[in-house]
Amino acid sequence: LYLAYARHNPDISADAIVRAARVLLDHGADPNAGYLWHGLPSPFTALTGALGGGDGGQPAHPQADALARTLLAAGADPNDAQALYNRQSDPADHHLVLLLDHGLGRGDGGPWRARLGSAIPSPADLIADQLWWAITHDLTGRVRLLAEHGAEPRAPFRFPDDRPVYLRAWHGTTPARLAAVCGSTQVLAYLAAHGAPSPPAEGVDGLVAAALAGDHATVGRLRENAAGARRRRPGLIVWAAARRAWHAVPLLVELGFDVNALGRADVPLEQEWQTALHQAAAADDLPGVRLLVGLGADPNIHDARFGDTPLGWAEHFHHADVAEFLRPLTAV
Repeated sequence: LYLAYARHNPDISADAIVRAARVLLDHGADPNAGYLWHGLPSPFTALTGALGGGDGGQPAHPQADALARTLLAAGADPNDAQALYNRQSDPADHHLVLLLDHGLGRGDGGPWRARLGSAIPSPADLIADQLWWAITHDLTGRVRLLAEHGAEPRAPFRFPDDRPVYLRAWHGTTPARLAAVCGSTQVLAYLAAHGAPSPPAEGVDGLVAAALAGDHATVGRLRENAAGARRRRPGLIVWAAARRAWHAVPLLVELGFDVNALGRADVPLEQEWQTALHQAAAADDLPGVRLLVGLGADPNIHDARFGDTPLGWAEHFHHADVAEFLRPLTAV
């Protein structure tokens, strides 16, 4: 684990890292070694450490590919839930190709699932989870990759009660409907080209999809569904900001969505975390910040998780231009 998580000297060659790993493995080191952070599943394994990523944006090991291949060749299970979670926000798919080539989505889930049972998602569940993430974030290449390795891009998602709430909220939803109501227009086009049934084009779903796509004509036709859309997706402006769908934000404001609503930016789940202005500030998106302020966004609202203003977020991430813009608008 120390070798896999070490980042102290990026100049050590891949050959040296591989030799060290093989010496340890030859002397009894477990390629599936790991630990439970604060006792929570899923485990942070040696493979997790090599591939890096995660909520803190940890870098991959400087020789990640060589080290990961060495671990996988020695028997590390590719159905590594934490590694997949840590890397899913990265639009690049190299880690996923590597794991799929070594058996991700197949087998019994390895020794950690044998120990922890259903607390660890099954191999099939891991593939479904990755497909769900790729669809919600409009990662067409990843959807294609997963479909080529057995994911079903037409069948409704099945997320039972023991899965995370952000997945359970979409139980029974088809990939095409998920893509439409998340504004994933490129994925939606890919799904349509590969035989997926068209999602509903009317009602609340139709209005949400049209607004996120910037389809003014359809928004006008379906405007009578605005109240229902606001009840179902009160934080939709936050999601639009996270996707940088700035064409959608004025439309949503016109439909009565609250520009100061709290919502989540990472997954399409209604949970009061931050405003769209927080999200734009964190993303260093000055045009988005200006747009939101012009639409009435309040720079003095504190987010629900960290208790800070959009200015505080901009300063935390060292986004000087955004901070300079927000500073005179923010109460001391």
